[in-house]
This record gives sequence, structure tokens and C-alpha cells, in this order.
Amino acid sequence: MMERRQIFTIGYGGRETTEFLELLARYEIELLVDVRTVPYSRYYADFRKEALSRKLNENGIAYEWLKSLGGRPDDDDCFVDGKLSALRCEERDWYQHGIARLKALAREQRVAIMCSEKDPAHCHRSYVLGATLAKDADFAVAHIDKAGELKTQVALEAEVSFNYQLTMF
Repeated sequence: MMERRQIFTIGYGGRETTEFLELLARYEIELLVDVRTVPYSRYYADFRKEALSRKLNENGIAYEWLKSLGGRPDDDDCFVDGKLSALRCEERDWYQHGIARLKALAREQRVAIMCSEKDPAHCHRSYVLGATLAKDADFAVAHIDKAGELKTQVALEAEVSFNYQLTMF
């Protein structure tokens, strides 16, 4: 039986660059996959695509941007009552290609997906990407929370009591 691969998630909002890099080192992340639709930060210059890629490289961590897994896709049909829907995204080829790419990367190295929201409970990393990945028994999602500790997808869902009805249409 194949070993279950872990995919980590992390948000940078409100974190100093040093803390962010320390968390990646703590969880032995080899590749950071940026899942922001627009890899830019108005408030945190170190988290703009070019600066982030350079800073990660200096710390021995690779960088890849996967726009197709961003939380603000151009496809309005992916939203239900203003909230991004996991099931609707899962119906789209561009999303499936992004998930396939993420899984391929995670099979080769220790991967974390990153967005701006520090709290995974309030980010598409959990209620869209985590929900999709949780359907695949070969992968486990581990969210690096606000305190820098790990929470499984199941634990996060139970704690937050997500309203998956909104995300499942």
C-alpha cells in the first residue's frame, strides 16, 4: 500500500517573514505552492511573487505559483451566494488540472500550499482545496494554523463546523 502523502497549508497574513520561514523549516517544507489568484501583497512586500520566490530560494525552498487553485477564479459559476464552491470548482477542467499538478508535486517533495489568510478556517485552502484533497485517500491535509500548530482537515472541519451546504452545490 502506498504511503499517504501529506500536503500542508499555510497563510502569511500577519506573520513576519522570519516567522513564516521558520514554520516552513519546522515542517520541513521543500516546495511552497502559491495558490493566490494574484500573487501580490499590498501590505507585505516580502510576499510578492518575485520577492517571495527569491527569499524561499535563499532558504532552500522551491516556489511554484498555481493560479488555477486560487480563491478568486474568473468563472462566476464557481460561487454560491458569494462563496467559492468546492463542488463547482471540481467540475472545471482548469481546477482538476491544478489539483493533479499539486498531487504530482506532493508525490515528489514535501509541499505546502500558501495563501494570504492566516486562519485556515477562513480560507479556500480548507473549505475548497482541503475538501477536494480529503476525498483522495492517498493524501492528507495538514493546516498550519494561526498559532503555527497543525490541524488535520477533519479536525478543522469539526472545530469550525463549516457550512458545507454552501460549498457543495
